[in-house]
Amino acid sequence: MCTKAHCFIIPPYLLEKLAKHGNNSCKRALNDSARIVERRRSSLNNLLLRNEAEGNGDRFIYDSKNQFEQRLELVRKEGQDAIEDESVNKAYDTSGFVRKYFQETFGLNSIDGNGLDIISNVHYGEAYNNAYWDGDEMTYGDGDGREFTDFASAIDVVAHELVHGVTQFFANLEYQSQPGALNEHFSDVFGTVIKQKYLEQDISEADWLIGDSVVTEEFPGVAIRSMKAPGTANDFDTQPDHMDNYYNGMGDNQGVHINSGIPNKAFYLSCLEIGIDDCALIWFETLKSLWRTADFNDMVETLVSTAQQLISENRISENAVEAISNSFSQVGLTPIVV
Repeated sequence: MCTKAHCFIIPPYLLEKLAKHGNNSCKRALNDSARIVERRRSSLNNLLLRNEAEGNGDRFIYDSKNQFEQRLELVRKEGQDAIEDESVNKAYDTSGFVRKYFQETFGLNSIDGNGLDIISNVHYGEAYNNAYWDGDEMTYGDGDGREFTDFASAIDVVAHELVHGVTQFFANLEYQSQPGALNEHFSDVFGTVIKQKYLEQDISEADWLIGDSVVTEEFPGVAIRSMKAPGTANDFDTQPDHMDNYYNGMGDNQGVHINSGIPNKAFYLSCLEIGIDDCALIWFETLKSLWRTADFNDMVETLVSTAQQLISENRISENAVEAISNSFSQVGLTPIVV
């Protein structure tokens, strides 16, 4: 969920469902979300208006010491050796892997392209069931051990949240309705791509799940979301995989997490046809070409035109346009190819 500048890995409707089933930690996480948003409401606008200065994308890891405070104690920074705290080391390593992926794959200098420092806070709150990007830094809870575990340890969670930062700087997709669903979609896309790279998997070995390593055996499902089979990840997963089942309600900021299942399924289908590397390049170049109010049709049209350009440059498979068109047609979004 993103509210103003805040993007949480666990959507509010899932926290609500778990709270109704007696999980007080989920109730506290839901309540704290509103407090965080109120306190840092202006962070996104301030960050986007900042004076740009080229940096190195250095990592800084802070220990919140189970308090609801960020940047409480700096415990590890770029170039320093690992410490005894595994959450600190995981946040350091996973954020570094995300940074390295975007640098080596797309030539991106940190998540903003300008060397923004990557700041992470671990051990946030007490049994805190969430992780979030707030416009300028990452914060991870330890989980309550009942439904969720350490969020900083999950490469797809870290990648998903940091990519909200990439989206913020390159497209700034507003966080409601279809633009918001695209915001979530791009984070899931690169969350799963980077997870597969991190685990050294190919697409046939991958589970295509988001957040499977942060849920416990008591959690009513196997993950937070599934890109391969939207709507099947847990008992409360209502993601559609086709426009026929598009959610038109007002909940979830008009379906930002829910409706992202539709383009997520199309991405999975596209990867089966042309591979994850070609798809990652097409989707990244498309993200850079989108704008704040872009909807599903805008994205599909941009994907097609981007693929056509990349084919002309001999950078991707020649059947990429056909593969993307077929994949989106299978979820009810038929592009116009010129």
